[in-house]
Amino acid sequence: MDETEWDEVADVFDEIILDVPRHDRGKKILQAVKHHGGDKKTAADLGCGIGRTIPMLAEHFGRVRATDISKRCLKRAERTHARYDNVEYFHADISRGLPFKPVDFVLCINVLLAASRARRQSMLDNICAAVKPGGHLLLVTPALESALYATHRLVQLHEAEGMKPAVAQRKAARDTTRLDMGVVVVDGTPTKHFLKEELADVMARRGMQVKDIRKIEYPWGYALAEAPAEMGPPLPWNWMAVARKAG
Repeated sequence: MDETEWDEVADVFDEIILDVPRHDRGKKILQAVKHHGGDKKTAADLGCGIGRTIPMLAEHFGRVRATDISKRCLKRAERTHARYDNVEYFHADISRGLPFKPVDFVLCINVLLAASRARRQSMLDNICAAVKPGGHLLLVTPALESALYATHRLVQLHEAEGMKPAVAQRKAARDTTRLDMGVVVVDGTPTKHFLKEELADVMARRGMQVKDIRKIEYPWGYALAEAPAEMGPPLPWNWMAVARKAG
């Protein structure tokens, strides 16, 4: 999605964009923020949207830089969290660079979605460059394993409705023309998903020492429109990676 498209969803952001921190039942993101925080440290929220994670950063770091590609989302974030006087907001396209110096801690949640490899590479370069030597990055991305697992569960649902296996698979099929590149069509938009090992590799190649990669689960309704209310675990998930900048 480009800036215009994100501007268009600013007013309905909560209704259509998965709230990863809210569904983080183990509070893994908050725990990492607390662990790496400090009154004398700076943090950045890259792709902050309407500011869902602004409070946790502002309350655990001395200064916070918040960026987003959408001016309308930024205005909502700034208006909603006006009580925090230690937050600065920047309108920026991460693929083109960032308007501030490297910080101690970078938080970036479901921003690396672009199907274009060239754009995604630039975004990754700039995200990692935003971390000071010795600082940390918390990166959340869609999981390719989860997307494939969700399709498996959808086939099972169709079979339970009485469909023959071949019909159930055909009905559940996605646009997988770029599946080998991790690109899955989500609500009509080609969206990059990462393998766990792939995520570790792309960070390591940019001087990041990966310390931990774990799942952040979310409700089935965000993965499958057809999911019944009683559909249980294992749940779909995002990957959350924490890495340290060498130096």
